[in-house]
Amino acid sequence: MTTEHDVDLKYLNQLLVDRMRVKRRPVAITYCKDGPPEGYTPTDTVACAIVRLAEEGQRVYVDAAHHDCWVGQYHLGLLDKPDPFISKGEYLTMAQGFFTEEGARRNKEQSLSLPAGTINALAAAPLDEVPEGVQVDLLVCICNSQQAMQIAGAASVREGTFPHGELGPSACSSIFAAPWHTQNSVFALGDGGGRAFNRVAVGEMFISIPRHHFRYIIELVENFRIDPQKMREVIMPSHAPDRKAQ
Repeated sequence: MTTEHDVDLKYLNQLLVDRMRVKRRPVAITYCKDGPPEGYTPTDTVACAIVRLAEEGQRVYVDAAHHDCWVGQYHLGLLDKPDPFISKGEYLTMAQGFFTEEGARRNKEQSLSLPAGTINALAAAPLDEVPEGVQVDLLVCICNSQQAMQIAGAASVREGTFPHGELGPSACSSIFAAPWHTQNSVFALGDGGGRAFNRVAVGEMFISIPRHHFRYIIELVENFRIDPQKMREVIMPSHAPDRKAQ
């Protein structure tokens, strides 16, 4: 049986693309504790958009000096003293008429963030082009709901762990911080900004899979088999063999 430590990332990518038929390129995310990996370049963009840049074939990272979103910095734990304007959600009411002050405050209270100092950079690369020796902590992919059900749900059919779902938090919180806190696969719709920056189409969502669940995706695909007739026989009284014989 494959373990979390010996997963072949190129093979995993092949299964996702050729067998699961994901249309968008799977992305490898690295929590950097000692600086970005060699060969990755800084990018002054919003944190969640490193997913789209990696889909395009780039190896990039954001850190405290290279970014273009205070919200992403806050949820990645890269701000030593977060401004309450961000951490309390006040910013949400400034340019969005539908947020009440109470709704904005509670949004941030319920959103997950990496503890300050957990990482000093967040790096992203195409899953099949990760340099040797670079630790991969998350697999992030933008896909349709059918694919999300199967990929994010792989652990549920192999070890019985249901995935964690998110609707409401910022995309950077859902896809980068939630898997760290829950130690679980995550599926998330993301927020308006996160969807726009990543050009997420109607019907698509984010999935974020922690490394220890990678092997379950491989096991699911390698063992994927469905017998519709047998399934009907075992769960539907009208299709049970003994019923037909009556």
